[in-house]
Amino acid sequence: MKTLLIVRSSVNGAASFSNRLLEAWVAHARQRLGEVRVVERDLAAHPVPLLTPETVAAIRAGVVDTPARIEADRLARELVAELQAADEIALGLPRYNFQAPAGFKAYIDTIARPRITFRYGESGPEGLLTDKPTYALMASGGLYPAESDHYVPWLRQVLGFLGLKDLRVIQAQGVAMDAEGALARATAAINATT
Repeated sequence: MKTLLIVRSSVNGAASFSNRLLEAWVAHARQRLGEVRVVERDLAAHPVPLLTPETVAAIRAGVVDTPARIEADRLARELVAELQAADEIALGLPRYNFQAPAGFKAYIDTIARPRITFRYGESGPEGLLTDKPTYALMASGGLYPAESDHYVPWLRQVLGFLGLKDLRVIQAQGVAMDAEGALARATAAINATT
């Protein structure tokens, strides 16, 4: 049985467009793959703490000499284990003020662990996560042409840095202008994935 990891990052709960895209993706994945195990990480309901001067040593160097560092290391290990165990990953990503929600950035800062999810070798950085299909299901109120968008290139760069290079981006753009049309187009793109 395949394991699917879905990561929610919207603070809008059931009213979230990116969460609606995640639901469509899970439904389509069940059609594609049959019986699946779904692991869900909701960054709004259970926020990943921002790095602090104390916890950064736990994330970056595995220093676990205080309760805060022990907890930061524990959570980071849990998040990385979810990524490692997944056969496919779907990220529900709204666009807040042109970029990823702060909660998603905290998630990235916690899973980017030297010698665990990336390392520097003779040829430069090397991602240590096993590559697997990773879907970015993005929703935005406005329209963002590729030539002026910096969110998607950042996402490709940071996930690729960790080893997740098979990134498939599906966007519902312009939900502030035509929500149902944008969602219908994005859902059709989800349903066309193999």
